[in-house]
Amino acid sequence: MTITSRHPKAETEFGKGLIVCLVKFAEHAERWGEDKRMYEVLRKREPDSANIERFLNESMAVEMFFSGASDHLFQIEVPKGWEETEIVEKVNELREFCLMIGHGFTQRKHTEEDVNKAYDLCEEIALLIDRKLGLEPDIGQF
Repeated sequence: MTITSRHPKAETEFGKGLIVCLVKFAEHAERWGEDKRMYEVLRKREPDSANIERFLNESMAVEMFFSGASDHLFQIEVPKGWEETEIVEKVNELREFCLMIGHGFTQRKHTEEDVNKAYDLCEEIALLIDRKLGLEPDIGQF
């Protein structure tokens, strides 16, 4: 099977930069609802199976989701001169939190609240960047 990129001249697989990585991470947000519904459907197909809870639970769904979404945070970076800003703190928090869930194998139970926390952080970073650029951002209702 050949995998083709929308950007054949791209040098990285999952993106590099600040805005690029945030946007690519945010593109996964809608997938969470689809992934969650898929796991629920699969669980209903085998309600009496002893192994179903072991492999098809909310924590596993969250881990699988972050396994893909967090790939875009491996090479997230903040521009020089922004080192002492809250943006750096929040970007590091987002990267560490998401990679821990998606690639950390922590034996911790994960929930939809973890997904919400990550995307709240992503929005918070976007607002901080806009303010740093001299804008007066508003996240909007939807």
